[in-house]
Amino acid sequence: MNYLIVIIVTILIFTNAITDAPNAIATLVGTQTMKFKNAAKLSAICNFIGIIVMSLVNFSVANCISSMVNLTDEINGNIVLISAMLSVIIFSLIALLYGIPTSETHGLVAGLTGASMAMYGVAGVDFAQWKNVIIGLVLSVFGTFILSSTVIKILSNTIKKTKDSTIKNFQIISTIGMSFMHGAQDGQKFIGILILYISLAKSNITKIECFGVIIFTAIIMGIGVSIGGKKIVENIGSNITKLTIQEGVLSDITSVSILIISSIFGLPVSTSHIKTMSIIGISANTKNNINMKSFIDICKAWILTFPICCIIAFILVKAFNKI
Repeated sequence: MNYLIVIIVTILIFTNAITDAPNAIATLVGTQTMKFKNAAKLSAICNFIGIIVMSLVNFSVANCISSMVNLTDEINGNIVLISAMLSVIIFSLIALLYGIPTSETHGLVAGLTGASMAMYGVAGVDFAQWKNVIIGLVLSVFGTFILSSTVIKILSNTIKKTKDSTIKNFQIISTIGMSFMHGAQDGQKFIGILILYISLAKSNITKIECFGVIIFTAIIMGIGVSIGGKKIVENIGSNITKLTIQEGVLSDITSVSILIISSIFGLPVSTSHIKTMSIIGISANTKNNINMKSFIDICKAWILTFPICCIIAFILVKAFNKI
């Protein structure tokens, strides 16, 4: 059981790296400032650093995830964790086939909720933690749209006067910020799961164990980011709308700002939601043509994440209990 959980956590981190992390380089590749392979390598390094730095500075997102459910015993608790993580992996890989970016954040929250309710009933879920999830959801969707609309209005004239070579450098810097913050946000969620797993076996987690969890998560995330997600990059960076390099920079500035705010206040948010809504906000204010079909497909995946992952996790727990 112990080895199985470690394997599944590894797969989940890797899945996130190839389905969610690519959002960070979507505009960089979409505006043809950098080729996909080089952008992926750059992003992998920044994700790695982001996980480590944020874990040393602010652990609130990890604490939110690890407090989401009330696991009372090791065996049943491990079944809950396995079922929750498998639900996210299954849903994410299906979405990957269609190039649709998913939210492992909300999939994980939904999976943990469904699995815990199947095992322990309503008492298995700490619904107080859902407050942060809801606030994060509102901030990532509506907050990002409003901020991106504001940023384009304030900085549009200034950035248009900037030389193309300078803008390209700005875009590389903004992509570094996006990748760093993706690692800082999403890495914390998986660290929270691993801490939850360790806490089932022992009451106190040592600093060495905690640091080991951080490094392990950073390494797996970095490897995954460097390998895949090209189809998702194309969907977000090119298929929704065509951004200029200037607009790409403004999109990244918005996304990084929302991610920083969320991380400081311990709000688990989706990089996919934030990146997509920043592009939509920019495009809506520049009158760029938006591919509504692509956007609607992405929104469908967002809406379906909660019920599908919750149901899958619930069913898996019931199935494991019969084995």
